[in-house]
Amino acid sequence: MDFGPPLGLLLSGSSPPVRALEALVRKAALSSAPAVVVGEGGSGKSALAAALHRLGPRSGGAFVATSLAALAPTLIEAELFGHEEGAFTGAGRARLGRFRQAHGGTLVLEDLDHLPLELQGKLLRVLQEGEVEPLGAERPVKIDVRVIATSSRDLRASVHSGALRSDLYWRIAVLEIVLPPLRARLEDIVPLASALLARAGSPRTLSNSAAERLCAHPWPGNVRELENAVARVLALGGVERGAIEASEFEFLSEETAGRAEELAQRTLAQGLTLDALESALIQAALREQRGNVAAAARQLGLSRRALECRIERRKRGGELR
Repeated sequence: MDFGPPLGLLLSGSSPPVRALEALVRKAALSSAPAVVVGEGGSGKSALAAALHRLGPRSGGAFVATSLAALAPTLIEAELFGHEEGAFTGAGRARLGRFRQAHGGTLVLEDLDHLPLELQGKLLRVLQEGEVEPLGAERPVKIDVRVIATSSRDLRASVHSGALRSDLYWRIAVLEIVLPPLRARLEDIVPLASALLARAGSPRTLSNSAAERLCAHPWPGNVRELENAVARVLALGGVERGAIEASEFEFLSEETAGRAEELAQRTLAQGLTLDALESALIQAALREQRGNVAAAARQLGLSRRALECRIERRKRGGELR
């Protein structure tokens, strides 16, 4: 299966997480079942959703993507399900809506966690019945659409918090694909950067020192941040053709230090103690790594044993559950 760009770039490397992801994508692309793609910002959710359509049985149909986070809550219903002329003030003409636009193809609902609770039941009905009811319409309209939802948040956590209906989650997450953050696939960073250089048509390569610098960076912006960093080096390097040196990525350490200083200033401004900040960081890492203590320890720069000791101490103090 030819993944093509940009998914082929995303799958550059040979780490266990990316090989497992590749195997899952190969199977998911052959299906028309609803799917959820979860990953941090910049990890490639949109590219993966587009590839599932392009490589699947609906590739000849429409591909429609809409960001729920970019829409005002009051406009989401009409945007998704459509409306008849005069259905509400300002509805001067009828609108198909994204579901009917995607009939026979794929609809990507980006940022599913931004869907208002009062509309989640209507989306559930669309998934169950295969029909939409436009605002102001007298009867529902049959549709045939594969729905792929994306989110940068753990949707199971959203279910537990009550922000997402559990019946909607189980209906839409028939297939769930979790994109690993770049820091969880360190051995892929250099192949990814090399692929980006080749895609840009640059003859330059990475020196050993540059490769070490890239692998030492935490990459909070994931693949998108790496792409930006490579483009920045090429833009500032002019016509240079030699190997890229670590000094050309110096801005990475500067930006990391800037983010740390900004976090420290916010912490002081909010009156938080170091203990409270540490508890929050531990909880966030465990949530992000789905309870995997070893992965959370790597993310926090600790040994597993050190993190386990901190967790136990904070549980005794009632700061962690």
